[in-house]
Amino acid sequence: MAVECKLLATPLIGRVWQGRTPIARADEYLRYSFEHGIQEIAKKPECLGVQYFRKLNGDTAEFRTVSYWQSIEHMHAMHAQRGDPLRVAPLARDPEFLLELPEFVDIVEVHVNSFGTQK
Repeated sequence: MAVECKLLATPLIGRVWQGRTPIARADEYLRYSFEHGIQEIAKKPECLGVQYFRKLNGDTAEFRTVSYWQSIEHMHAMHAQRGDPLRVAPLARDPEFLLELPEFVDIVEVHVNSFGTQK
């Protein structure tokens, strides 16, 4: 099966969050953050999609969330009452799980998005 692959006329914005937990808490954090974070991001009216990654690396688990938006302005839906969309909106229990509490997300331009598009 081949996928359609082309440059987007207007790049999308990828909002990338990263965090790490001890390996012993990885499954618990995966479930917690999915229920209280990922599902909430996906419900935002301006969100185009979201992906959630986990990498087990020795005694830690690395998590990465990528949400997709038309523009940085559209990302304001993530922070309706929290201000700066480049700042992390931590979950209530993040301090309990995460080894470090990130303050900011990375912003990337998405120039190709062929996920799920077939020729």
